[in-house]
Amino acid sequence: MSDGNLLNGFAVVSCQDCGFCFADEIPSQAVFDAYYEKMSKYEHQERSGNLSEYDRARFQQVFSIVQPFLWKPQCKILEIGCANGGLLALLKQNGFTNLLGVDPSPVSASIARDLHDIRVLTANLSNMHLAGHLFDFIILVGVLEHVQDLGPALGRLHKLLTATGQLYIAVPDASRYADGEDAPFQEFSIEHINFFGPKSLGNLLMSKGFTLQHCEQNLMPVGYRTSTPVIHAIFQKQEADTPIPAVVRDDETAVGLAAYIAASQQVDTRIRSTVDALAISGQPIIVWGTGAHTLRLLATSRLKEANIAVFVDSNPRYQGKVLNGVCIIAPDALRGRTEPILISSRPYQEEIATNIRDILKLDNQVIRLYNLT
Repeated sequence: MSDGNLLNGFAVVSCQDCGFCFADEIPSQAVFDAYYEKMSKYEHQERSGNLSEYDRARFQQVFSIVQPFLWKPQCKILEIGCANGGLLALLKQNGFTNLLGVDPSPVSASIARDLHDIRVLTANLSNMHLAGHLFDFIILVGVLEHVQDLGPALGRLHKLLTATGQLYIAVPDASRYADGEDAPFQEFSIEHINFFGPKSLGNLLMSKGFTLQHCEQNLMPVGYRTSTPVIHAIFQKQEADTPIPAVVRDDETAVGLAAYIAASQQVDTRIRSTVDALAISGQPIIVWGTGAHTLRLLATSRLKEANIAVFVDSNPRYQGKVLNGVCIIAPDALRGRTEPILISSRPYQEEIATNIRDILKLDNQVIRLYNLT
């Protein structure tokens, strides 16, 4: 994009000693922090910050896992990367009253206050100022896969917990990506820079003063007929003099990533046939979606050769920017345009199609890349 770009790609590597898989050749943590503050995509202002049915299902799944470990309604709970506070709102509805959120987006903080009456600090894991505060339970859902400086980040979390405090972490399960249902290569979003399996996640946390209490793997809903394999783990804080367990080599994640790449390539071949036909035809088209899905296709397929009249995105942070020399406009600006609309998203494909027909009342031809019916 013309403004707010993070990076163009990276190498995915595996540690020869422990098997942990991660992105190499990436910028500093400060660059990631600035990007998330500026280009947040979790505010969902197009629906006034309200939860989708998939958000509710996801938060309910998390709540069912953490509830047995929340020993009293008054326990102090901190969620880092809380977005609009949907999970904290669910905790509040179930009687937990001592809640605080942290998120880099000031818009999310405002939405959490207005919708749920929940306090959210505008900060990130690197620069949050919580000196003097201790928490009984800290929640990170979909956070650690984005963090470059894992060691310092976990050190800060350790200091924020009470002597018997607990840490709940949910991260995409890179050892089982192939079991998920999503667009090809979507788990290699430029924002995902750590690829955890259960063993590598456990190695990391235990090396930073935590003991594993609970771990489970399942699928988490993220959109219509779209799901991501996830590791849910709860760790107990240990004091500094606790012996660090021996590293358990992760031999599963690199194998799982290879299987995921092979499966993605098969789906990608079919998608490219549709994109190739659009490029060859030369007809003007509209592309709805400017996220990781579109960025990958622009970099690796003939979509960059297509006659794209405009891009469309419902995220106000993207509107007004330029992608590959083409403007990004809001959905409402489509009225009066007649070009076919290519939907470049899998989890939101049917939601976008409904928006086109039922909300915007457009008659444009709609081109789908995925058969989800």
